[in-house]
Amino acid sequence: MLYDPIADRWIVTNFSWLDFYNGPYYECIAVSKTSDPVAGGWWLYSFLADTTYLHDYPKLGVWADGIYMSANMFELPGDIDKGVKIWAFNRAELINGLPLNAIYFSLAPGYHTILPANLRGALPPSGTPEFFGAITAPNNFHLWKVATDWISPTNSTITGPITLTTANFVMPCNAAFTIGCVPQLGGEYVDGLGDRLMMQLQYRNRGGVEALWANHTVADNSAVGYPTGIRWYEIRDPNSAPTIYQQGTFQPDSNYRWMGSLAVDQFGNMALGYSVSSASMYPAIRYTGRSANDPLGMLTQGELALIEGTGSQSGGFARWGDYSAMTVDPVDDCTFWYTNQYFETTGRNWQTRIGAFQFGNCNRTYILPQIFKEYP
Repeated sequence: MLYDPIADRWIVTNFSWLDFYNGPYYECIAVSKTSDPVAGGWWLYSFLADTTYLHDYPKLGVWADGIYMSANMFELPGDIDKGVKIWAFNRAELINGLPLNAIYFSLAPGYHTILPANLRGALPPSGTPEFFGAITAPNNFHLWKVATDWISPTNSTITGPITLTTANFVMPCNAAFTIGCVPQLGGEYVDGLGDRLMMQLQYRNRGGVEALWANHTVADNSAVGYPTGIRWYEIRDPNSAPTIYQQGTFQPDSNYRWMGSLAVDQFGNMALGYSVSSASMYPAIRYTGRSANDPLGMLTQGELALIEGTGSQSGGFARWGDYSAMTVDPVDDCTFWYTNQYFETTGRNWQTRIGAFQFGNCNRTYILPQIFKEYP
């Protein structure tokens, strides 16, 4: 589910197919007709994503001139990598129930899970292209720009990647694919999903200072078992001269932290939520953050639990997630909402926890003015 603050609409999507191995493959898109997703009704679309290849792990982002989507493309059977596909959807068509057209670009194999930027707060300068980001080990952040022309769609362009050099990092399990990497109490291991940026690639324009914020899971190969932590970045001036303004890795102990998602409020405070587990604990949901005035590269606000799990995932199903979601309340632009999974009892049926909290300079009246206040 995605909220578009520009149109004040809600968007729900899921992928589908007529024949899993042979296609065709669709993205089912529902767009609320009004700002009320309960009573206002929905526009429904069955968008043909590809006739031949599965568009796996689709991710959406809100931008000033439309809604953007990316997906990893695979030939089935065999999971043969066919690169990444990027789509731009016309907002006016989506919110008015008009026939849906899309501008798209196909990128050759070599990059995985290229996330679209997700706009929150002030709009970017007029004409700013949409941004897409991805990572590759051992020290690369890749940035693309998509300039969409809705009047003459053939004039639309994609440029990049521009590659920024990050601090070195190691994939979880020191492997390109990280299935069976994170331990749980009970003996089974789950997927660290460390081969990709985790949703969302957040964009903020604060007083003319433009920044992209991103996170992914990394491993500490200096410790036994390669425990994982969350690497995060703030990339400033992404359109003209992109630079990694700050970065850090949150790994305060030997537990495994993964499945991160971050967001930034109107004051520049950043919150990061994630899963935590180890061989001696059940997976939990926790969060941390930094205020806008904290030292660069530091998460100084401590770690708090949204909920501590009381069970582990079992049954040989290694995948965890596929993602969690941190977002900022559009009403006050400073209350953080976080959603992730956990287990009350060991098995295959997980529970979902939704919580909210804020920093002390957010003055929403129904939350006590503490640095972090969580109410599940």
